[in-house]
Amino acid sequence: MITGFLPLPLVPLILRAWPLPSHGMWSTSFVYLTGVLHIGMTSFFYLDQEMGKFRRERPHLFITWPLVIGVSATFALTVLPGFGQALINVAFAAWLGWHYTCQQVGVVAIALKSEVASARLRSRERTFIRCTAAVTIIGLVRSVDLTATPLRHVDLLLACRMAFLALVVALVWLLVRSAVEAAPGGGRPTTRAVSLLWATAFMSPVVFLRNPIVATATIAAVHSLHYVFLVSYLSRSRRRWAWAGTLAVGSLTGGVYIVLLVWGRTNGVLSHAVPAMLLTMVAAHRLVDTRVWRLREPERLDYMRRSFQFL
Repeated sequence: MITGFLPLPLVPLILRAWPLPSHGMWSTSFVYLTGVLHIGMTSFFYLDQEMGKFRRERPHLFITWPLVIGVSATFALTVLPGFGQALINVAFAAWLGWHYTCQQVGVVAIALKSEVASARLRSRERTFIRCTAAVTIIGLVRSVDLTATPLRHVDLLLACRMAFLALVVALVWLLVRSAVEAAPGGGRPTTRAVSLLWATAFMSPVVFLRNPIVATATIAAVHSLHYVFLVSYLSRSRRRWAWAGTLAVGSLTGGVYIVLLVWGRTNGVLSHAVPAMLLTMVAAHRLVDTRVWRLREPERLDYMRRSFQFL
């Protein structure tokens, strides 16, 4: 959780020093390395020998569906008019917001179990964290070009702030309840309170930062650092220096992503191949994560327990 707090003030400060228009290459590289680094680290689950049986039983999860989504989205963005393109981008932003929120559920659950192995989230606490997706998604949609849609008439920042205020009220109620009720599975109320406060703080950039690109870059960096830490720790438990290779692959992927994005072909067949590849990488990361970290499945829990013993 500590790794997540660092980017909250740092990313806006760095992008203030290197604003995107005047320092395009530096700021673009920073944004994509912090936000895309973790996508390449998903390769660990494609290569880990212990995942072999899991991969063979689910070829659609690891190969077919990422390709279908990547190619279909690229085709749609190529042939659809402005309104259709905006809808595709809004859908991807909504999926991204839900993806971020699912990670926060996992981070909070792991934080509780790191203190007491039997500790678990209450159903109302899990629901609260999932409801934060509404704020995150609205904030991410602000970064999409909505000129061709009716949403251009909506003050999304105001909607974000109103939803955030409602969630803060709900958070206060949760904290009061957790202070007077025994925690399920044990653990201190303080740990639970800090964990829920973190889940609320995660969405704060899209609420308080007026620039939607800076806000999106900030929560992307938070999400990325959490993922980098978790997968590095996981890979290190398999082989001593495996974390270095996993991190190197992630860095290389981030670099390739930037190169293709900045210098990729804008005409001919390759102009479609580049976005298809990038969208396929993103889809693979999000789809694989939905199953690999699903700790309520005994097989997945046993797999993660070998690295995170407190689970």
